[in-house]
Amino acid sequence: MSRFGGNTSHPMDGKGRVSLPSKYRRELPDDLVVVRSPDRQFPSLWVYSDEAFSEWVDELFESRGGFKANSASDNALKRRLYGSREAVTVDQAGRILVPLALRQYASLGKSVVMVGVDNHIEIWDADVLARSDEAYDGVEVFDLP
Repeated sequence: MSRFGGNTSHPMDGKGRVSLPSKYRRELPDDLVVVRSPDRQFPSLWVYSDEAFSEWVDELFESRGGFKANSASDNALKRRLYGSREAVTVDQAGRILVPLALRQYASLGKSVVMVGVDNHIEIWDADVLARSDEAYDGVEVFDLP
């Protein structure tokens, strides 16, 4: 599994295409998954390989005691996770087309910030990222929920 780090700013064209940084592109397959971040206060998009996304979902349910097929809340959560999942393909120019509904969710405009976060890449509106960083400024990292 790839480990991503660092951040870079990138323009997004009028069609919603954004170039992936070459340092990330080398580690990613051509077929990717884009999902909404779970933080509704500071929304962003998360980009995974299909395998890494499935592993993340599995780990999420494991941390909650495992997926219970007869649990309405577990099924609702799985539906939300997979229902917001969009498959995208890296084009010849190294860009992905971010679907309009996801761009709107994350308030993405003409410029975005991509942050490598271990097994995925986050796509942020710069102002939302700054507000998120400010909100958590001074909070001990190990005290975060």
